[in-house]
Amino acid sequence: MKLLSLLLTLVLSLCALKPTQAADHSKANLATALRFANEGLGKANMQVFDELLDPNIVVTTGLSPQGPIRGRDAYKKVFEGFADAWPVTQFTVDESFAAGDKVVVRFTATTVFKKDYYGVKANNWVVPLKEVHVYTLRKGKIVENVVGAINFPFEYIMYPALKDAVLGGLEVAK
Repeated sequence: MKLLSLLLTLVLSLCALKPTQAADHSKANLATALRFANEGLGKANMQVFDELLDPNIVVTTGLSPQGPIRGRDAYKKVFEGFADAWPVTQFTVDESFAAGDKVVVRFTATTVFKKDYYGVKANNWVVPLKEVHVYTLRKGKIVENVVGAINFPFEYIMYPALKDAVLGGLEVAK
């Protein structure tokens, strides 16, 4: 019921905007999301996290297989740990678009496994990442980020640390 109410509110708010206002709203949201992707994620700039993320952001990502990350400070902590161990050497936005409060950014990044991460020994391997981030924005801030990724090399390298977190909660069929 809550989701239906949120969708109805979104539709009504978009209908209340004139076409040029809706386009301007989408452009502003796209600019915010692209800045976050390029500078926040691509350069691990925590000041950009502070500027563009809502304090109560919810992030669904493989960097937290136990469940969503709740809150800007928690997201910063998780991402700082990742960026310290896996610094990005190249970052390219492949595609992006916006519709109202939603923005989709698809990017490719290249990382190097420089420091031990969750008990897995660093090996200096160059690892490509391909991700799609779906952002929800409200009042110019990112309030939600849902990450979809095809990061098989990263996942295989991190398997010793991730297997129990990812597989441990699965049910066994009877």
